[in-house]
Amino acid sequence: MKGVGVKSAEGFMPALFTAGALLYLLRPQAGRRVLLAVLLLWLTVQFFCHWYCTLFGASPRRKPAGYNQCFAGTLRLIPQSDTRLIPDLYHIVLHALILLDILMLTACVLCA
Repeated sequence: MKGVGVKSAEGFMPALFTAGALLYLLRPQAGRRVLLAVLLLWLTVQFFCHWYCTLFGASPRRKPAGYNQCFAGTLRLIPQSDTRLIPDLYHIVLHALILLDILMLTACVLCA
Protein backbone atom coordinates (compact mmCIF):
# COMPACT_ATOMS: atom_id res chain seq x y z
CA MET A 1 0.00 0.00 0.00
CA LYS A 2 1.47 3.34 -1.04
CA GLY A 3 1.03 6.48 1.01
CA VAL A 4 2.32 10.01 0.95
CA GLY A 5 4.07 9.73 4.32
CA VAL A 6 4.90 12.89 6.22
CA LYS A 7 3.13 15.02 3.60
CA SER A 8 -0.20 13.48 4.59
CA ALA A 9 -2.49 13.81 7.59
CA GLU A 10 -1.17 10.43 8.73
CA GLY A 11 2.28 11.99 9.03
CA PHE A 12 1.28 15.46 10.21
CA MET A 13 -1.18 14.53 12.98
CA PRO A 14 1.22 12.26 14.91
CA ALA A 15 3.78 15.09 14.77
CA LEU A 16 1.22 17.47 16.30
CA PHE A 17 0.31 14.86 18.90
CA THR A 18 3.99 14.39 19.78
CA ALA A 19 4.42 18.16 20.17
CA GLY A 20 1.37 18.20 22.47
CA ALA A 21 2.77 15.30 24.50
CA LEU A 22 6.10 17.10 24.91
CA LEU A 23 4.25 20.24 25.97
CA TYR A 24 2.33 18.12 28.46
CA LEU A 25 5.62 17.00 30.02
CA LEU A 26 6.69 20.64 30.42
CA ARG A 27 3.32 22.21 31.26
CA PRO A 28 0.65 19.58 32.00
CA GLN A 29 -2.39 21.90 31.98
CA ALA A 30 -1.51 23.51 28.64
CA GLY A 31 -0.42 20.15 27.22
CA ARG A 32 -3.80 18.58 28.02
CA ARG A 33 -5.61 21.35 26.17
CA VAL A 34 -3.30 21.13 23.15
CA LEU A 35 -3.67 17.33 23.03
CA LEU A 36 -7.44 17.65 23.25
CA ALA A 37 -7.43 20.19 20.40
CA VAL A 38 -5.20 17.94 18.26
CA LEU A 39 -7.44 14.94 18.88
CA LEU A 40 -10.60 16.91 18.08
CA LEU A 41 -8.96 18.10 14.85
CA TRP A 42 -7.91 14.53 14.00
CA LEU A 43 -11.42 13.25 14.72
CA THR A 44 -12.88 15.95 12.46
CA VAL A 45 -10.48 15.04 9.65
CA GLN A 46 -11.31 11.35 10.05
CA PHE A 47 -15.04 12.07 10.11
CA PHE A 48 -15.04 14.03 6.86
CA CYS A 49 -12.54 11.72 5.12
CA HIS A 50 -14.19 8.45 6.15
CA TRP A 51 -17.34 8.46 8.27
CA TYR A 52 -19.24 11.15 6.36
CA CYS A 53 -18.90 9.08 3.19
CA THR A 54 -19.88 5.94 5.13
CA LEU A 55 -23.00 7.50 6.59
CA PHE A 56 -24.18 9.64 3.65
CA GLY A 57 -22.57 8.03 0.61
CA ALA A 58 -19.62 9.24 -1.44
CA SER A 59 -19.62 11.50 -4.43
CA PRO A 60 -18.16 11.17 -6.98
CA ARG A 61 -18.23 7.40 -7.33
CA ARG A 62 -14.46 7.24 -7.86
CA LYS A 63 -13.88 7.94 -4.14
CA PRO A 64 -15.24 4.52 -2.98
CA ALA A 65 -13.42 2.80 -5.84
CA GLY A 66 -10.10 4.43 -4.89
CA TYR A 67 -10.63 3.72 -1.19
CA ASN A 68 -11.56 0.10 -1.87
CA GLN A 69 -8.51 -0.33 -4.10
CA CYS A 70 -6.18 1.28 -1.54
CA PHE A 71 -7.47 -0.88 1.34
CA ALA A 72 -8.22 -4.03 -0.70
CA GLY A 73 -6.00 -6.35 1.31
CA THR A 74 -7.11 -5.27 4.78
CA LEU A 75 -9.25 -7.06 7.33
CA ARG A 76 -12.91 -6.09 7.07
CA LEU A 77 -15.88 -6.63 9.34
CA ILE A 78 -18.35 -5.22 6.78
CA PRO A 79 -18.04 -5.92 3.03
CA GLN A 80 -16.94 -3.14 0.67
CA SER A 81 -19.53 -1.00 -1.12
CA ASP A 82 -19.49 0.77 -4.49
CA THR A 83 -21.39 3.80 -3.14
CA ARG A 84 -20.24 4.17 0.49
CA LEU A 85 -16.85 4.08 2.18
CA ILE A 86 -16.95 1.11 4.50
CA PRO A 87 -14.04 1.33 6.95
CA ASP A 88 -11.78 -1.63 7.44
CA LEU A 89 -10.93 -2.92 10.91
CA TYR A 90 -7.90 -0.63 11.18
CA HIS A 91 -10.00 2.51 10.68
CA ILE A 92 -12.73 1.30 13.05
CA VAL A 93 -10.14 0.74 15.78
CA LEU A 94 -8.40 4.05 14.95
CA HIS A 95 -11.62 6.01 15.32
CA ALA A 96 -12.57 4.21 18.52
CA LEU A 97 -9.15 5.04 20.02
CA ILE A 98 -9.42 8.69 18.97
CA LEU A 99 -12.84 8.90 20.67
CA LEU A 100 -11.50 7.18 23.79
CA ASP A 101 -8.53 9.56 23.92
CA ILE A 102 -10.84 12.56 23.59
CA LEU A 103 -13.07 11.31 26.39
CA MET A 104 -10.09 10.66 28.68
CA LEU A 105 -8.45 14.01 27.94
CA THR A 106 -11.73 15.85 28.39
CA ALA A 107 -12.12 14.23 31.80
CA CYS A 108 -8.53 15.24 32.68
CA VAL A 109 -9.10 18.85 31.57
CA LEU A 110 -12.39 19.13 33.47
CA CYS A 111 -11.05 17.49 36.64
CA ALA A 112 -7.80 19.45 36.77
